[in-house]
Amino acid sequence: MAQGRKQLVDHTSLPRAQRHLAKEESQLKAEIEAFEAFLDRLTEIPSHSYQTDGGTLKDTFHSQSPSAHAPQEAVQTAYRETILAVGHWEDAYGEETTLESMADEFGVDVAVGLTGGSATWSPFMWNQLRRTSEEVIETRQRTLDVLTVERRQLRDLERSLGDIGAELAAIERGHYSFTDRSDRLRSIERQLEELAQKHQSYLQQRQTSNDTLFSAFIYAALETDYPGLAALATAREVRDRIELRHWAGMV
Repeated sequence: MAQGRKQLVDHTSLPRAQRHLAKEESQLKAEIEAFEAFLDRLTEIPSHSYQTDGGTLKDTFHSQSPSAHAPQEAVQTAYRETILAVGHWEDAYGEETTLESMADEFGVDVAVGLTGGSATWSPFMWNQLRRTSEEVIETRQRTLDVLTVERRQLRDLERSLGDIGAELAAIERGHYSFTDRSDRLRSIERQLEELAQKHQSYLQQRQTSNDTLFSAFIYAALETDYPGLAALATAREVRDRIELRHWAGMV
């Protein structure tokens, strides 16, 4: 029996793809808000230098001892209380220390600078932190925009396939006359071709660099890197099977 409106869509990877996209969007929004909160905290930390006490830069992030340097300690505290406090952060990134996480996000030079004496703290370091934080936010916002467009594309495709699924189910149940069923099957074939062309055009416009984002991260748990195309192929297979039964007089 043919899948109906919801059954056809549920038979594809579209619902799972939508869930993965929604989860990633939610996490990106939380991370953006956290980095914005970190920037707000940074504005409360003085950017001027403190007199050095002869301290030296640490060789590793694990042996840090920032307690003697108030600005650096304040920065790390702000980072822990905003960014590392994001609910999914540890599961998603798994860094062992605050400075390792900061190195990943802001660069090793910035993180190492936060392990040194007061001589390493300066308006230049403060501005580096602000600039790299803004860059991190912009990068995540661009990714969020890409995912939002992708989810909108899949949502529109899901709606169209839902309509097609309902029509195919009605045809298979023997609704309409033989001639009407023939016409409707041909119409569905044209619809699927148009949807495939439209989706292919969208994928071509999507930057090639974003393919890795979807294949390696968003859709890694799916059986396809292109759930939209896979869903269209499934719909075409269902339509073709019904057409064979239609011409064989089995509908």
